Amino acid sequence: MTPHMIKLVMIGEYSIFRSALRMLLETDPKFRVIGEAKCPESALEIIIDDSPDVILVDLADNDVAQLLPLLRQVDQPVLLLIDERDVEIYKQCLRIGIRGLVLKEERAKTLFKAVEKINAGEIWFDRTVMGDTIRHLIDEIQVLQTFPPSPAGATLTARELQVIELVCKGHKNKEVADTLFVTETTVRHHLRAVFNKLEVNSRLELVVYAFKHNLVKKPIGNGFYSPNGQPSDAASALGA
Repeated sequence: MTPHMIKLVMIGEYSIFRSALRMLLETDPKFRVIGEAKCPESALEIIIDDSPDVILVDLADNDVAQLLPLLRQVDQPVLLLIDERDVEIYKQCLRIGIRGLVLKEERAKTLFKAVEKINAGEIWFDRTVMGDTIRHLIDEIQVLQTFPPSPAGATLTARELQVIELVCKGHKNKEVADTLFVTETTVRHHLRAVFNKLEVNSRLELVVYAFKHNLVKKPIGNGFYSPNGQPSDAASALGA
């Protein structure tokens, strides 16, 4: 395996489509498909065992909600293939933590570039749609400056609050783990507990919730501010 090879797991209902997509991806030596699954549930074991870099998903019915259980249990970025440019689907995907969307009508080079960008920690969305979504969420936070503290927030442990603070700074799981001197598995456990207690489904929803309910300081201008007053880039926090 070459040093810069990107490992992928593909999820899609149709075996013929997965086989064709595998052949297409592996025409580029940078990519290697290490596993396939028909649905998110059956993909989970493969993802845990083989640790791909990117999860590529074909949703025939555009039912984005079916990916929520998977997104709660894995750290790998998800790139979604869809049939049409639907603004609401774009917004829903960004809110639940999907890192990118590619239309099936796009050329192969667009898909390849999206996989590389997603693997590098970037987000691959239509810029206008993503910008509108982020602006909407920022406006929502600023309107709710006096939103009361959340009763659920009182159930959070000190360590869970530390994890939330770091997520709001834009830190990824590995960075959170390094900062707190714990393993990434421990960070995932804390995040899962936080998601359940606060009833949120993604890091993006967690950031919005934390600012709404004063778990961290409110954003000022284009930046987010943590409890210790250090600024953090808004796009980094929302796209963590």
